[in-house]
Amino acid sequence: MHKILIVGFGSLGYRYFEAINKIKSLKIKIYLFDKKIKSIIKQQNLNSRFIKMSDNLKFIPKKVDLCIVSTTCQNRHILLKKLINKSKFKNLILEKPLTQSPNELLKLNNVLKDLENVWVNTDRRCENIYKYIKSKLNTKNKIFMSVEGNSWGICCNSLHYVDLFNFLTKQHLHTIKEKSFLSWFPSKRSGFKELDNGKLELKFGNHEMHLLSKKNSLKKNLKIFIKNKNKTFYIKEKAEIFELKYGSRRLLFKNHLLSIKMKNVIKKILLNNKSNLPNYLNSSKLYYPLIDFFLKKWRTNFPKSIKVPIT
Repeated sequence: MHKILIVGFGSLGYRYFEAINKIKSLKIKIYLFDKKIKSIIKQQNLNSRFIKMSDNLKFIPKKVDLCIVSTTCQNRHILLKKLINKSKFKNLILEKPLTQSPNELLKLNNVLKDLENVWVNTDRRCENIYKYIKSKLNTKNKIFMSVEGNSWGICCNSLHYVDLFNFLTKQHLHTIKEKSFLSWFPSKRSGFKELDNGKLELKFGNHEMHLLSKKNSLKKNLKIFIKNKNKTFYIKEKAEIFELKYGSRRLLFKNHLLSIKMKNVIKKILLNNKSNLPNYLNSSKLYYPLIDFFLKKWRTNFPKSIKVPIT
C-alpha cells in the first residue's frame, strides 16, 4: 500500500488529489493536511480514495512514500522542518515558488540536504513540444527566448521558464536586469504581491531570455519565441494544446490538465522512486538569483523588509 501525503489542500492540492485518483493500478492511501481542512472538505467532493484529513501534524503517518507540498512558499523551510521531524519521506514534490527570500532558500537547502528524491514541479522540460525544440537547437550558437503575456505572474511563474531555458541551453541563470520598469500589484491571493507591466532580461552563459508581462485583466495565451542562429520557433501555450510554428511547419502538441500530467509523474515516482521533473538542487540554484532580484526590487519600496510577500 502506497502512502501519499498532500500538504496544502487549495486548488493545486486538489489537482494532485484528482491525479492520484486517476491511478487505478496501484493501492494508495491519501492523507491530507491543511490548517483549514474542515472548511475545505465541506466545499469539495472527496470520496474515492480519501482516507484521512487533519489540521494537526501529529496525525500524519510516520512513513510516507510521497509527500506533495502545495502550500504557499511563506515560511516553507519551517513547515518542511516540522514535517521531516514527524515523518520519513521516500519522495518529495514541491510547488513553486520555493521561498520568499534568499536567506529562507538557504535555510530550506539545509533542511532538505539529507533527502535524496526531492523534485520541483516546473514541468515544461517534460513536455514533448520542448523536447522537440531542444533536439533542433545548437547550444554552441546563442539561444534567445522571450516569454510574453498579460499579467501572467512573473514572481509566481518565472521559475517555469527559467527551468525550461536551463533545460534548453544547459546553462544556469547568472544575471537579471530590469529592461522595462516593473511595478508591484496585489496578487490574486489576498495579502500577497506580484510584479507586472514590465520586462526582465536574464542571462544564462552567452544565452539570453526576456520575460515580459503587460498589465491587463484580459488573459491571452502566452507567446514564446525562440531563436537559434537561423532557426526560429513560435509557441502559443493554449489551454489544451501547444501550438508550434517552425519554418513552414505548424505542429500541435497536447497540453494536458495538471491532474493528467501529474498522474504519470506520481505513478513513476511510486513505482521507481524516479521522476523527469527537475531535482531540487538544480531548481534551488536557478531560483536563488530570481528571489534575490525580487527581494531587492521589493526593498526599493520597503527597505527594512527581510522577505518579499509572493505566493
